[in-house]
Amino acid sequence: MKCIVSLALSSLFCLHVMAQNKLEPTGNAGIGTTAPVEKLEISSPGLSNIQLTHTSDVLAPVGAIKFNMAGTEVGRLEVERTVATARQSVMKFSVKGPSSMIEAMRMYNNGYIGIGETAPDARLTVSGDPGTLIAKFIQNNVPTTDASLSVKNATSSPGVFIPNLTGRTSMPGRSFGLYITGEAEDVLPASDASVAAVIVDGRTKTSTRLTTNNVLAVNSAGVNLMQVKGDGSVGIGTTDTKGYKLAVNGSGVFTRVVVKAYNNWPDFVFERDYQLPTLGEMEAYVRTHKHLPEIPSASEVAEKGLDLGEMNQQLLKKVEEQMLYMIEMNKQITALSQEVQELKKKIAQ
Repeated sequence: MKCIVSLALSSLFCLHVMAQNKLEPTGNAGIGTTAPVEKLEISSPGLSNIQLTHTSDVLAPVGAIKFNMAGTEVGRLEVERTVATARQSVMKFSVKGPSSMIEAMRMYNNGYIGIGETAPDARLTVSGDPGTLIAKFIQNNVPTTDASLSVKNATSSPGVFIPNLTGRTSMPGRSFGLYITGEAEDVLPASDASVAAVIVDGRTKTSTRLTTNNVLAVNSAGVNLMQVKGDGSVGIGTTDTKGYKLAVNGSGVFTRVVVKAYNNWPDFVFERDYQLPTLGEMEAYVRTHKHLPEIPSASEVAEKGLDLGEMNQQLLKKVEEQMLYMIEMNKQITALSQEVQELKKKIAQ
């Protein structure tokens, strides 16, 4: 009796399962559905899974889903066990190239993704052939020729890689190119002077400070406009700062210039013990040297330039010396006037 009941239950179960599966005359097959709309449709109230099981426990490909067209494989999704511990694996996505299958993307067991790279060393590693774009970002309602953000190699020379980020903007009437925004808390920076909302940090390949190479160059179509050197000097319109912190090849306009940290400001000229050169000594010096004492000659200015702070200091000294000459001459004129008045009185008497 038990055998009869078991056989009846098994028959009912098989009929129930077969009722959920169907092979259509069109070739469509349904698992869990009697009305498949694709060549293979799996329907389930839970997960609908396809499992490919490799019966051997080896370091090798586990299984793949292949796509074939007229006898030629055109695509493949493959899983391969690469690490023995815990049966770790990678997933490979391949497509048909001009001559053979090409692995286009790989997902590693550590979550790293490689596009054109079989050994990614970051969350996303992208590798491209020389002269090709590595990545390009566009907007679907703007032509890609008008606007895009591209990552590429700035040179096509073999074995050379210069990372290049190019932004092309589409905004009629506005001269935008690449817009960079740095958002930060609006608080007073602490003792760390390198903090800023936008930071451009040039350093060596070992993350040390540059001392010889340039830190930043601003160019236009390859023509240099400004350069910041490793020693902190800045050249505008020139790449040779000649040892100065700021070198400008061209004119400049300022609303105010303040020069600080100058010692011996020439107020000492008015001290009682200051030795004022006589006018005779000044005349002899000027006739010989063709310029005032302590003032650079025309040839020195042409060769070395002009120190504005030093020049203002020396000019002020000369002005103060001239004031002393004028005061002395005024005393002499006053004394002569008094003598003239006294002579007039004597003549009148």
